[in-house]
Amino acid sequence: MKKTISGLLALILVLSLCAGCGHADKVPDQTDAPGQADDQTDANIYTELLGVDPNETALETDGNKIPMELYLYWLTYACSNLEYQIGMFSSAYGMYGELLDENGKVKWDESLEGTPLSQMAREQAESSALSYAILENVAAEHGVALTDEDKTKLEEEFTAYVEQIGGEEAFAQSLREMGISKESFDRVSATTYLYQHLAELAQDPASDLYEAPADDDAYVDHILLMTKDAETNEPLSEEEAAAKKARAEELLAQLQASDDLETLFTQLADENGEDPGREAQKGYLINADTSFVQEFKDAAFALKPGELSGIVESDYGYHILLRKDLTEDQLVAVANTNLSNYLDGKMEAAMDSVIRHEKLDEINVGEFFTAYREAVEAMHPADEAADGADGSGAGNDQPAA
Repeated sequence: MKKTISGLLALILVLSLCAGCGHADKVPDQTDAPGQADDQTDANIYTELLGVDPNETALETDGNKIPMELYLYWLTYACSNLEYQIGMFSSAYGMYGELLDENGKVKWDESLEGTPLSQMAREQAESSALSYAILENVAAEHGVALTDEDKTKLEEEFTAYVEQIGGEEAFAQSLREMGISKESFDRVSATTYLYQHLAELAQDPASDLYEAPADDDAYVDHILLMTKDAETNEPLSEEEAAAKKARAEELLAQLQASDDLETLFTQLADENGEDPGREAQKGYLINADTSFVQEFKDAAFALKPGELSGIVESDYGYHILLRKDLTEDQLVAVANTNLSNYLDGKMEAAMDSVIRHEKLDEINVGEFFTAYREAVEAMHPADEAADGADGSGAGNDQPAA
């Protein structure tokens, strides 16, 4: 269950940590920002459960060290997320129920598609932890660091967040449940701004992170006349299909005779097109990986911006395509995709050289996560009693992300 950096960057530390602890409902909404709150002074929950030093290096990539507390945080998150997802599929679709015990908890020794659930959790935790470290490494390679403005924004966001959750003590309590220090909280929070600056470089032609749009980064509008019934998906009769093709030929002739092709194309597509997904953007931004029918993609990539296709037949019906120049927003989207692919490549390359602490393999995932959940629940005895009274209970925990 590989998770790429591009996907992980959508996670915010506080948001995702809500999922890792036994009381997701106790950690409010999600703004990740560092500030000046005092570090936790209580014994680290992971020290109590595993006897580990929270500051000991768990993983290292290209000299960048990930402390044990951050790895174990991501492990609790991965366990909670897997349990929630499996429980959701079991209750909603009747799937994977055999992976849960009578209390709705994951049987960590069971396997899904040949992979033990405990191993899935380990892999997700490692991928999550490493993604942030690799982002930091790439930022350093390209001279990217937090600016004074970034630091000010982070301070302001943190102040608002602490106030939102109920003050300094509530924040300190959330850190205790997460098992992380304020330093680790700040570190992950800062990656949001590092990524923003890398994204800006990826859009700058003068930067070595910039990659020009490829020939298969195409913005394409089309007129579709369907040869299937929109409701039943059954093929139209031969006569109906022939009428659609004749109409497509008429529209193509009008377009070929126009001296204002794009304006007329938009008008005819609005009036005649039968693709409901087209309306929002008056076309599609596609590349070689886009899940469109091959006939459509082949025709699109054969065009240059401003060029009109002939009639293209696919399983959906008859298309007429117009390739357009990429808009500013689409250029940004292409740059972001290129950056994500670059970071994912760095991630893949780093996996072969990661230094892993031997203690990571000694952790029994099921026993650890059960003990972790019980320890967090013990921090809220009154809440547990209330949960029992209303029938909710800890078995209903679910990620906030």
